[in-house]
Amino acid sequence: MIQLAGLAVFVAILVLGGSSRAARLRRLGARPEPANRSRRWRWMIAPITLAAIVGSGAALGGAAGAAVCFAVGLPLATALLVWGRHRARRSAVANAAAVATACRLLAGLLRLGHVPSSALRVAATECPLLAEVVAVERVGGAVAPALRRLGARPGARGLAELAAAWEVAERTGASLGATLDALAERLAATGAVTDVVSAELAAPRATGRLLAVLPVAGLLLGYGLGGDPVAFLTGSAAGQVSLALGVVLGCAGVLWTERIADAGDG
Repeated sequence: MIQLAGLAVFVAILVLGGSSRAARLRRLGARPEPANRSRRWRWMIAPITLAAIVGSGAALGGAAGAAVCFAVGLPLATALLVWGRHRARRSAVANAAAVATACRLLAGLLRLGHVPSSALRVAATECPLLAEVVAVERVGGAVAPALRRLGARPGARGLAELAAAWEVAERTGASLGATLDALAERLAATGAVTDVVSAELAAPRATGRLLAVLPVAGLLLGYGLGGDPVAFLTGSAAGQVSLALGVVLGCAGVLWTERIADAGDG
């Protein structure tokens, strides 16, 4: 039975720690950096912790203890992962809204006669993302590369386009006003579409999470009919196999639903 628990933990590692094909391709095309390696190792914290919990349960309660710890630990790890991805989405949406606001403000300030550096400092009061760019500009650094670096953050892609426009204006002396007006309008339209898509995808996400909770209702129904499903799931080999596979499939379904929704949201 300990071998079965180890197999279930291995499946959990694949579910929680595995990266998507697109992420693997990006890593193949990108130069490895210490920060990226650290970020990849962070994905392994939950599976390793789960393996330790299941191992402790197996040592204290045998196969039944391992099955119970696995049935509790994997859903908890999945819930934490889904919550983290939800926070990341909210942060990306907030960044996109801040960038759109900053571009509108920059365009308005340029129309009022502000020079680009002065307009940038004022816009930084509305968009905290620009604070780093303002610090670079004050010490005489190049603004466009700083904007391009910030544009790599989730939801801040508009700053990379602002960097291109800023660079062209610096090299040619062209006005930024018209370009920023067009960029602000496009970012506002993109934000509106993102809001609609997110609202439409909220129902599938909620449905996937609800389906993952339904087995708990099944356990309660079993008790209501006079049975003892927990005793069967923890006290027999067939029950422990069923419990481990059911938990893995339920958590995998939640993560798969989230991945599909994220693909549509992106």
